Amino acid sequence: MISTTLKSAQQSEQVQELPKTLFHTVNSGSSSRRIAYTQQGELSAKHVFLCLPGLLETRSSFSSLFDHAVNLDDCCWLGVDYCGRGKSDPLPIHENYSTSVYLADTQDLIATLLMSIHPSSSRKLHLIGTSMGGILSMHLAKHLNGQVDCLVLNDIGMSLHWSALIDLYRQLNATSSVFDDIQIDPRAIEAVSAASHFDLPYDFDLISMQFHPLLKNHSGKVALLHNENSTICPTGIAEQAKRRIPHLKIWTQAGDSHPAVWTSSSVNKLSQLLKLKPKTTEATQLIADKASSADTTELALPEPSYVPSFMRTSEAYLTSISKPSHGLLSSFRQWLRGASRSFS
Repeated sequence: MISTTLKSAQQSEQVQELPKTLFHTVNSGSSSRRIAYTQQGELSAKHVFLCLPGLLETRSSFSSLFDHAVNLDDCCWLGVDYCGRGKSDPLPIHENYSTSVYLADTQDLIATLLMSIHPSSSRKLHLIGTSMGGILSMHLAKHLNGQVDCLVLNDIGMSLHWSALIDLYRQLNATSSVFDDIQIDPRAIEAVSAASHFDLPYDFDLISMQFHPLLKNHSGKVALLHNENSTICPTGIAEQAKRRIPHLKIWTQAGDSHPAVWTSSSVNKLSQLLKLKPKTTEATQLIADKASSADTTELALPEPSYVPSFMRTSEAYLTSISKPSHGLLSSFRQWLRGASRSFS
């Protein structure tokens, strides 16, 4: 649910800077604030990917995904900073950080950026959510009611064990000083430990929180990227998710960290799942254009000038060998003359 380990926090800040930062304005009552997002590709692309980070991550955590996906054609990649993270504005002092606020902000961004400005019946919306971002993605898939073509979850299954959640909270308290160097509002870090922070609905039992009911009416594709020994989504939780969602695709990577890191292999699997195509370079396109415009009429065979020469050499050889068979020499000479006429 929350990507709070020291390793994860440091990695998210060491990755390459994302292409360009844009801002979406959220109007809340009498005040307004900006939500920062990264855009790689054009919004008019056929495939639009909205990437939601973990609770204490920023959009920079998707740098490896964006880097590996840069050569995929007709795609637009969007990475979001929740309020109080990265370059997004913090909440006003009288408002509290919570998952319902992150969800509402994201819904506002989708409605403004994708649904109203660039409506398209052929466009496919895909959601990629890391940890808590995966839970938000499941809620979005439910609210958008059939408008999400594919949902990709990073190291979060259909259930989250209470014991794993408690362990993450302990790690958060033990490594809280790490976030001093990361662009996160201290109030947001403090809010994570509050019981009121996770205020979205979910099913539960004595062992875990349950999220599969959120996808009850989702008919699109679902994939789960996870580390085999993750504390949040190990292999057992992934297999349990498969039983809940039979058409779920599971992409398992070696390791025990949370969340999983996007690699060229996992991006290739995503590309295959959605049948994405690589971008065509100018040189490749030029060759393709020439091939398509080339004259396809049958070409005349070149004059076989080598045939008479071959026949003269062969006849001379047979004449020069010791005591050749007169019948063989005569027959071969007749064949050579006939062959010569057929090529003339």
